[in-house]
Amino acid sequence: MPTDRRTGPWDVVVVGGGLAGGLLALELAERFSSVLVLDAGDSSATALSYGVMALPAALPWLALQLRHGALGLRWRWARLASVPGGGRGLEPLLERLPLPVAQVEAPAFLAALPAALAAAGVERLQARAGRLESLPRPDGSPGWALALEEDTVLEARQVVLAAGSGCRSLWPELDPRLRTSWAGVLELDRPPPPSVRWPAELVVPRRFQRLELERRAAQLTEPAWVVDAGVVSTGGRWLAGQISRVDPLSGPPDPERMEGWLRRGLAGLERHLGAAAGRYLQVPVPFCTDAVPLVGAVPGADGLWVFTGFTAAFSQVPGKARALARAIPQ
Repeated sequence: MPTDRRTGPWDVVVVGGGLAGGLLALELAERFSSVLVLDAGDSSATALSYGVMALPAALPWLALQLRHGALGLRWRWARLASVPGGGRGLEPLLERLPLPVAQVEAPAFLAALPAALAAAGVERLQARAGRLESLPRPDGSPGWALALEEDTVLEARQVVLAAGSGCRSLWPELDPRLRTSWAGVLELDRPPPPSVRWPAELVVPRRFQRLELERRAAQLTEPAWVVDAGVVSTGGRWLAGQISRVDPLSGPPDPERMEGWLRRGLAGLERHLGAAAGRYLQVPVPFCTDAVPLVGAVPGADGLWVFTGFTAAFSQVPGKARALARAIPQ
């Protein structure tokens, strides 16, 4: 029979190795001597993100790169795209005007993150957390036990849930504002025609219908979906999307149906995109129904924290990570 192996106690264990967990761990490393990131290694929402943001939102990323090295920040030109049929008057022409934006290329960020964590003194373990239990310490201070595969148990003084849609499985009592949608994109086999993007490099929606869908998620009694058509180059690949689906009852949606809906939406942006060769990809995405991310202490669970549910993660996470790292007591 395998033996029960305990490791720790760590000052802080961060569950989740994507954008939220990674940036939070970098901030925690400046205040705590032992920080561990637990990464399940699953395909995450980070990997399929556009990573596009307004220029002011890039300032924290500049500071991060000064401290930790290159993390994928780029400067781009983007044009806006309306919902098909939504442009009036001069809007379609004005939307062709290129706008300067910032972009963090998700593949570059994820590739650079392990080295940045190691340089900051953060340990990283690729494993899945199966159970989370309170484990008070002899001196009365909070403590937690995280059961992993192969009968390994991690002990930590503080635990932060930053695993996106996987957070609720570890702590079902999390705020009901936190919900999960499914997002899908088309990874194109070849770059789209220049006419789609001209005179810019990227095409992003002028208005994200996803935000309205998330706001009314609590009132939904049946599945609902929207397509926010855009085309973005990230990490040497082209992503066209995205479709967002909220289903109050069932789990993962049928990929074939999702791809069909997405392609119809992309055809409204440029008819050839609807039939473009590519691979459909979908991932679960956490969100909060009021667009306010779930950041802070978990009520009734001393030493347990949560960091998820971001609507515009690449813009919001850097500042929120720094604030939460300062709030967690040493």
